[in-house]
Amino acid sequence: MGNLHGGSFQAIQEYFQQKECRFCSHAFKADGIQLLREEPGVLVVRVTCSNCNHPLGVAIVGTTPKATKAPSPHPRDWTKRDRDRLVGLAPITYDDVLNAHQFFKSLDTNWTSFLPKVGKAG
Repeated sequence: MGNLHGGSFQAIQEYFQQKECRFCSHAFKADGIQLLREEPGVLVVRVTCSNCNHPLGVAIVGTTPKATKAPSPHPRDWTKRDRDRLVGLAPITYDDVLNAHQFFKSLDTNWTSFLPKVGKAG
């Protein structure tokens, strides 16, 4: 057979070598793990106890890693509206934060005059 999944087959052997035969309680050995078929993304192996020759069975093992979704460049809690409104704007800088602090610090008791007017539609 080809060597499409050489590292994967080795990992499967190591996995099964950590398991014990249910008949004789001996650990499975590499020579009892036979590669029957390999295709892109799949290996088929037969596992047999090298000590008592009882078969564990045949395993079909997927070897293709799951596709991972690219991380979003935006905070996870942003809504579609937030993305539409904020994408493309420059990030907030340290100076922006200082300017905002100075602004809020300078407000006096009439700070509510800076809030948008909300009222009933006429």
